[in-house]
Amino acid sequence: PYEGLTKRLDDLAGCIDLMAIRSAEAGFDGKLDLVVLPENAVCDENAKHASERSIAFDGPVREVFRESARKHNTYIVVPLFLDEGGSFSNAAVLVDRTGEVAGIYRKAHPVLARGAATYEGGVIAGSDYLVFECDFGRLGIQICFDIHFDEGWQALSDKGAEIVAWPTQSPQTILPAARAHNGCYYLISSTWRNNASILSPTATWPHKPNPIP
Repeated sequence: PYEGLTKRLDDLAGCIDLMAIRSAEAGFDGKLDLVVLPENAVCDENAKHASERSIAFDGPVREVFRESARKHNTYIVVPLFLDEGGSFSNAAVLVDRTGEVAGIYRKAHPVLARGAATYEGGVIAGSDYLVFECDFGRLGIQICFDIHFDEGWQALSDKGAEIVAWPTQSPQTILPAARAHNGCYYLISSTWRNNASILSPTATWPHKPNPIP
């Protein structure tokens, strides 16, 4: 349940803290290179219109993830319905280790639900398939329904992506495994539901993270 922005941000920061603990327990000395949160992790999913659901990144959202990125020296993919001065998108903001914004991917294929008049309550589709230069490799991002459209995945492969983060509401694994294989990159899926996975270019499961309680 969504209990307000402050509570949600506290919960997400706590999840990142727990990831660092589990990283240490796994023998990585607490080193976190990349955190990928689920699709629309920040906002109220129950709000019907994008104008009600969307939040500006600047302000409390930016401050919380800046602090987490610096605290754990990690990159963070922060998915949210993004308000950019009255223009709304289903987006993922990449925060770098210093807490600064490294870039933003806006979902290219928002969903048009049966009987709906607008995409995801009034979002604007993105048009750029970006690859971000991170110190651990080249990172691309796709979001949920993007999984069904070839051009974004091929564009990321053509641009040399080595890892693709896929924040999603979907628990599927077979099609993401095929995307990883065809694109010759690792794919990290992140969902509130089961089956969050890291998929390798050989379309196998090298690691399936334990769910965070």
